[in-house]
Amino acid sequence: MCGITGVAGHSDKDIATAAVHRMNDALQHRGPDDAGVFADDKLVLGHRRLSIIDLSQAGHQPMLSADKSCWIVFNGEIYNFNTLKQQLSDYPFQTHTDTEVIIAAYQKWGDDFVQYLDGMFAIALYDVNKGSLMLVRDRLGVKPLYYAITEEGTLLFASEIRSILASGMIKRSLNTQALGNYLTFQSTIGQQTLINGVKMMDAGTYGIFKNGHLTFQHYWQISAAQREDHMPYENVKNDVRNLVMEAVGKRLIADVPLGAFLSGGIDSSAVVAAMKAHSSDVNTFNINFSEENFSEAKYARMIANKFGTKHTQIDLQPSDFMALIPQALLSLDYPSTDGANTYVVSKAVKDAGISVAISGIGGDEWFGGYPVFKMLNGHTFDKYKKLPLSLRRIVAGGLRTFNHNYSKDKQLELLSGSISDETAYYAIRKLFSGSQISTILNEYDGFDNTHYPKSSHYSDISVSEWNNYLMPVLLRDTDQMGMAHALEIREPLLDYKLVNYVLSLPDHYKNGATPKSLFVDAMGDLLPAEIVNRPKMGFVLPWEKWLKQEMKSTVDEGLNALCNHPAFNAMTIREMRNNYFEGKQHIRWNMIWNLAVLGNWMKNNDIS
Repeated sequence: MCGITGVAGHSDKDIATAAVHRMNDALQHRGPDDAGVFADDKLVLGHRRLSIIDLSQAGHQPMLSADKSCWIVFNGEIYNFNTLKQQLSDYPFQTHTDTEVIIAAYQKWGDDFVQYLDGMFAIALYDVNKGSLMLVRDRLGVKPLYYAITEEGTLLFASEIRSILASGMIKRSLNTQALGNYLTFQSTIGQQTLINGVKMMDAGTYGIFKNGHLTFQHYWQISAAQREDHMPYENVKNDVRNLVMEAVGKRLIADVPLGAFLSGGIDSSAVVAAMKAHSSDVNTFNINFSEENFSEAKYARMIANKFGTKHTQIDLQPSDFMALIPQALLSLDYPSTDGANTYVVSKAVKDAGISVAISGIGGDEWFGGYPVFKMLNGHTFDKYKKLPLSLRRIVAGGLRTFNHNYSKDKQLELLSGSISDETAYYAIRKLFSGSQISTILNEYDGFDNTHYPKSSHYSDISVSEWNNYLMPVLLRDTDQMGMAHALEIREPLLDYKLVNYVLSLPDHYKNGATPKSLFVDAMGDLLPAEIVNRPKMGFVLPWEKWLKQEMKSTVDEGLNALCNHPAFNAMTIREMRNNYFEGKQHIRWNMIWNLAVLGNWMKNNDIS
């Protein structure tokens, strides 16, 4: 796990080299073990290294191929590199790294080499003979890769946005067109970012930069197409278990200490069970929040005791968490409402001497763990469709008048408008409504609804969850906050073979009486009944109390930053702030925190 940077197509080698050194310095937290830069007249490549596999100096990057025709910088892990190495026996390997296997694969299979890779990765590969630079991002978008093209035609790329900004070649200018998406879904969707001119490469794509032109090609696309088969349910359960076991097993390769996040929920518990099947030596970590209502420690201990893991319970006091908030905000490469949670957990695990952590992220998205699945697939809103639109609007207006409560607004919005899978998904998933955003922003042209579900089938909802939440929020947080502590986090439930299989299954395999029924049926017999049957909890913190008391000044700093920017309606933001603190209107804490985090991010990164 590392950080990669680069500048291609600049006319002045010295200027480009100096820019890459600045970009590299901005990523020091991602790779504290080593740094390197390669430069020629066409491009400059930079790298920061966190040593995970082959800790020797032989793993230094940028790495040159044996025949001196290719240079590479690489962030991530290739889990099947040893298998690929056997297929590439004609290459004169000099290291035990997966990086060199990528070079050998490219030289054997050309641009198609990426089809052979199984892992999480962001790659930049320079072919000296062709004079072309190839950028690659993994299938599920686990590892980030940002890029920008200047007015002069220079290409910049990096693992983080602040690295691109550190080049000095891109203005620190807020992309106001992206604010609608951020306020709707707590992040920006697709290639769009909050910085003008900076884009996120799509997952499952590669780009070729040559002669000043950048072209993209999808090598893999997520699919919700369901196969028509009638496999016995027992066979499906066995397939899921085997795929989970395989996904976990391949992610245990490392030359440094490795452990697992263990919340005590079904996903992380199942992952630990699979780890134990592959290794007798398993480290687990649980964050125990001291307030009893927020603690899952007893469930984590139950799993640790069952599987005999080396378990560490990290007790967290409110004061401990509060002390870390300022640094968590400074560590955000991209604004996030939930990022502080991941920051604290990652710091605790890294401080315990672990460099690689296994996470259970992904189970809810693929197996239907969130309420949105039942609400859409169970046709919760069909009853509304039976009423005439005029009558629904009268009912909605009356309910708002006599019982105003934001938690009801989502259903009221559906009552008062047309109802489809798309509008229902939006109403369930949105943070701010379109009408609210139009008062917060001085200019608002709507939001991107490209990635809404095409139907109410589980697989279509899963793809929408991946596009709108898993990839832009959870995976971005996992990367930026894990790497803030030089901690590599691996997610076996995002294994593309597992994802392909689960998305291909018709609904009747997944839409059981309880959430994630297929996953529970496939893995549950490995776990205690108390784990399988307990309600979903998640890592919850008393934000409502904190924002109104200990963190009030932090909130005000962020909101003031927004009020001073012409894109925002200062009067609306101040009114929302006052109503929230005075309790005059029901505004949820995450709405205020979403705005405050954005403002603090703009202030900390000097975004004009």
